[in-house]
Amino acid sequence: MIQLKKPARKLSLRKRFLALSSNEAVRLRFYEKQLTRLVLRLRNHRLSKDANAKGIAIASILLNEMIDIATEPISTLDPLLDRRRTIDSFTDSECWNFFETRKEDLRRLLLNLKFPEQCVLENRSSMPGEEVFLRGLYELVSGADQHEVVLVFGRDQTQQSRAFKYFVDHIYDNFLHLVTDNISWWYNNGYMHQSRDAIRNKFGGNEYFSTFGFIDCNCLDTSRPGGGPAEEGTDAARWHPLIQRAFYNGWKSVHGLKHQTVDTAFGMTMDIYGPYSLRKNDLKLLTYSRINARLRELQEGRIDQLTLYGDSIYPRLSHLHSSWRKAPAGWKRDENIGYTKVRISIEWNYAVTGNLYGYLCNHNKLKLLGSSIVSKIYTVATLLRNCHVALYGSQTSNYFNVYMPPNFLEMYLNQL
Repeated sequence: MIQLKKPARKLSLRKRFLALSSNEAVRLRFYEKQLTRLVLRLRNHRLSKDANAKGIAIASILLNEMIDIATEPISTLDPLLDRRRTIDSFTDSECWNFFETRKEDLRRLLLNLKFPEQCVLENRSSMPGEEVFLRGLYELVSGADQHEVVLVFGRDQTQQSRAFKYFVDHIYDNFLHLVTDNISWWYNNGYMHQSRDAIRNKFGGNEYFSTFGFIDCNCLDTSRPGGGPAEEGTDAARWHPLIQRAFYNGWKSVHGLKHQTVDTAFGMTMDIYGPYSLRKNDLKLLTYSRINARLRELQEGRIDQLTLYGDSIYPRLSHLHSSWRKAPAGWKRDENIGYTKVRISIEWNYAVTGNLYGYLCNHNKLKLLGSSIVSKIYTVATLLRNCHVALYGSQTSNYFNVYMPPNFLEMYLNQL
């Protein structure tokens, strides 16, 4: 049975070398045009017997050329490898280079993230939970495409895509509460006070110093949404231009998403709000998140009130301070300088997230209209960065001289 070539977009990644190339498509159209003209000439004009036979022979040659171009060659695909990768199948060096985590800590992370023994993927196929965890973490850390991941783990590229989606959805659905409205855990266990004391010692503040953390917004650059046709086929409808504008930030000249985070001296994100369109400014997210009201309600009736600090765009509220405007000299200017030195730590945390997880820097993977996990990916990366900091500390915790207890990962993930 003759199998005709298909466009690359209609073939799986493993079969795309069999796709109809653009050059072959141009040749096909040329031969089709010549054949059509020849057939019409033979039908509409009375030619001699010799001329008619010659025309039929030429038509046969053109048709055979078209068949040769459009027919998919007979080829066999190499069998899929199922490497059955586990944590023990990687060396200590590979665990750190592939997952940014030591082997013994990978086991702790797998246990506390509660991946099931067998994960049922979207197509109802199953994959061991340990393999799903390793595949997802590897792609998130490396930012590699599916073909590169398959070279390490085996199986098909489509299975890798489903495994990564399961990985993101599992962490987001089961641990989102750790970074959304979880400030009471940090307060009740004394970690907010520890963070306040660490910042105060670095800042050189007095006993009335109240800042326990910093607030800011992070910009996640994505691919440009709504470019090109909205559907397949000739004369396809275009995406509405407002789709692109809805995610465009003119100040940074990029499309993307924005998240508001509250970070402590531990180097961990205590609270995250978003995503919102990058078109929104920081004050919109501050209003929607109600972080000032939540801090006020948490500490109602307490004498020792803890506050946040933000850059100059933020207003001065009951539990949110920012730099003094128009403070050329005096104690206000000294306070601005002092806060600037310690507030930079929240930018370090954003840099750590980007450096740990190369997936966030790959615009081709962050397609707002093409993937259901783009809105979750930065939150999941922040959660995993918190786990990484709980294991090893960070530049921020080192700067503020904060020590992480050996079991802080278990305490954090299980809210002990």
